[in-house]
Amino acid sequence: MDLQRAAVYDHYAQVFALFCGAKPVASPEDAHARFTHLLQTAQHAFAACGEDLLFCKTAADWKLAQQSGKTAAFLSIEGAELLQSETDIRTALEAGVRIVTLAWNHDSVYGCGASTDQTAGLKLAGKQLAQYLSSHGVYLDVSHLSEQGFWELADCVSTPFLATHSNSRCVCNHPRNLTDEQFCEIVRRGGLVGINGYVPFLTKHRTASCDDLVRHIEHFYELGGEKQLCIGADWDGCDRLPKDISDMAGMEHLAEALARHNYSEQQIADIFYDNAAAFVSEHF
Repeated sequence: MDLQRAAVYDHYAQVFALFCGAKPVASPEDAHARFTHLLQTAQHAFAACGEDLLFCKTAADWKLAQQSGKTAAFLSIEGAELLQSETDIRTALEAGVRIVTLAWNHDSVYGCGASTDQTAGLKLAGKQLAQYLSSHGVYLDVSHLSEQGFWELADCVSTPFLATHSNSRCVCNHPRNLTDEQFCEIVRRGGLVGINGYVPFLTKHRTASCDDLVRHIEHFYELGGEKQLCIGADWDGCDRLPKDISDMAGMEHLAEALARHNYSEQQIADIFYDNAAAFVSEHF
């Protein structure tokens, strides 16, 4: 993905994630160094692209980006283990972070990832962090979080959940995907689920196509999630995308596949933009 390819879309908004890193955080000092470097990198990149991109902290910012024809950029943290001091938590809030993934694939000071142990949930510090962030207008992302952690989070916060890049476990049995019960809880809370393009989350076959993406969308539709779906393609987080989607410009092929499956123009617009836009309008 890049801004040049994004220019083919009438409106484009992107959540940019400060990623904790594939290697576990070694210490609070390591967490601080990683977080500071990532935040500064994002801020410099946003500033350098100011003619084409607007960094958005609120719904009002997002509407201004639409009106000015600019890409709307939101900031998230993927892996809450980056935030291990009160100072860094406050810095993240002041910087405009609006979404935080509580755990990545491994175990951390806050909780455990689904790829490590589905029965290991949130730690006390993770529950406390979730409650604090939720009370300060940050939405919790349950992609990567263990199943036990998901339900413990449901018990400790009342705000909507996001699963920014997760598919259906019923359609493809992978620990990173959502069970029907998890998806229905997100729907009940009025959250969002971003359909992920990573092949192993779509199918057990070596390759995938847009029709595999449609299968996940159709299953979530059957569960009443028509207004909860958006695109969580994981562009820079994976190395195996469907054969007809080599980059973000290829998303037109998903729109064509949905049309072949009798999805209306409005339903396609909902998945591609309008559902996420409605969430931002209501909650940001």
